[in-house]
Amino acid sequence: MQFNLIAFIFNPLVLLFATMALGNLFGELKFRKFKFGITGTLFIGLGIGYFLTRYAATFAKGSKYYASAMKVMQGKVIDGSLMNLALLIFIVGTGLLAAKDMKYAINKFGKQFVALAIFIPFVGAVASYGFSQALDNLSPFQITGTYTGALTSSAGLAAATESSDSESRRLAQDFANQSQKAQKKILAIVNGAKVRDAKLRGTAVPDTMTLENTKSLSQEDVEVFVTEAKAGVGVGHSIGYPFGVLFLILGINVIPKIFGFDVEEEKKKYFAQKAIDIKNNEKLAASTMPEVPMDFVGFSLAAFLGYVLGSIKIYMGPLGMFSLGSTGGAILVSLGLGSIGKVGPVNFRMNSTVLGKMRTYFLSVFLAGTGLNYGFRVIDAITGSGYMIVIISSLVAILSVLFGFLLGRYAFHINWTLLSGAITGGMTSAPGLGAAVDALECDEPAVSYGATQPLATLFMVIFSIIIHKLPI
Repeated sequence: MQFNLIAFIFNPLVLLFATMALGNLFGELKFRKFKFGITGTLFIGLGIGYFLTRYAATFAKGSKYYASAMKVMQGKVIDGSLMNLALLIFIVGTGLLAAKDMKYAINKFGKQFVALAIFIPFVGAVASYGFSQALDNLSPFQITGTYTGALTSSAGLAAATESSDSESRRLAQDFANQSQKAQKKILAIVNGAKVRDAKLRGTAVPDTMTLENTKSLSQEDVEVFVTEAKAGVGVGHSIGYPFGVLFLILGINVIPKIFGFDVEEEKKKYFAQKAIDIKNNEKLAASTMPEVPMDFVGFSLAAFLGYVLGSIKIYMGPLGMFSLGSTGGAILVSLGLGSIGKVGPVNFRMNSTVLGKMRTYFLSVFLAGTGLNYGFRVIDAITGSGYMIVIISSLVAILSVLFGFLLGRYAFHINWTLLSGAITGGMTSAPGLGAAVDALECDEPAVSYGATQPLATLFMVIFSIIIHKLPI
């Protein structure tokens, strides 16, 4: 019997399932009232990805395992097709689950929640892009990645990664026609990657590329830039995520103290008004449409139609060709079909437990893969210039929460019992929702979370794409 340890270590499925098992165990550990939950797979993946990359760097060219090592070095531990499939299943499950629980909130508070679902992601996008323009010494892709991280959006991360691939390739291939500012940023990213990889391999550092000696990029340099751009989004997201969660949880707990209102009194007012509303209008009661245990035809149809919708390209003037991508199309279609419930023999209202488990598992696949692919770059950033990414992530999260609260409280006069959930929904943060439910000691924040989170996810996808269409 033979056992090839090196091949075993480089096997993507071995790495993926080991990361998911360890990550889910880590996610269940409680740090006071907080636990990482499913996102534990991301952080374990980052650690494994870091050490795996250091190990891969020890294989010289010509080695039997050089090709496998190079995939690791390039951030391609887990194939992109598998990552996209996992995200698509997660998004469809999220849309079908959210569709059936939004009736009361949409009918009663729809306009306000729609505004918040758009406004909160918009604030984060403006803040993130503003920092990317103001700070020339940092990768703009890392900074824009903080947007999806600080707002804890996996769907936004997928869209940002997808759009950064095509847009960075366009920028690099058209290097000669870019502004001098853009050219400097492109060269800084390529030079930095080459220096890092040379030190990692213990080889000579190549000559620095400058505006004077570089009129265009070779195909190899284009690929380096594209890889670094995609990885930069993952780095920004991974660094930004924990700080987005942290400041959202802090915000939910300290906002009532800072702005001087009583949580218990807010709850009393809310429940009294809700009882009156339902008594006066029975249509506001929750939907009683029956669920089936699982309908794979319905689920697959939602995924297929979502993928088709996301593939449609629309000309957006100076923004060029625009599409929702597979994630944006999937969330929109699954919400629509979930609201309809049933078409002929095909069901779109499925058992919540089954959908929830399916959704969670495939989110775990995606997060584990993200960690494995970008682990080295994340830890390298934190120990180097990454402290600035931490500061930017924190500011993006704080501004999004604060402006969302101000709009909801003082412009829309939404009760804190619902507004707390609407803010976490606008931030697309399940851990944040847990903090809101904990802080208010009731499940009502989930009502507004369900009303805002799907639309906020959709606009996170849209804004993530638009950011990469803008000048770097």
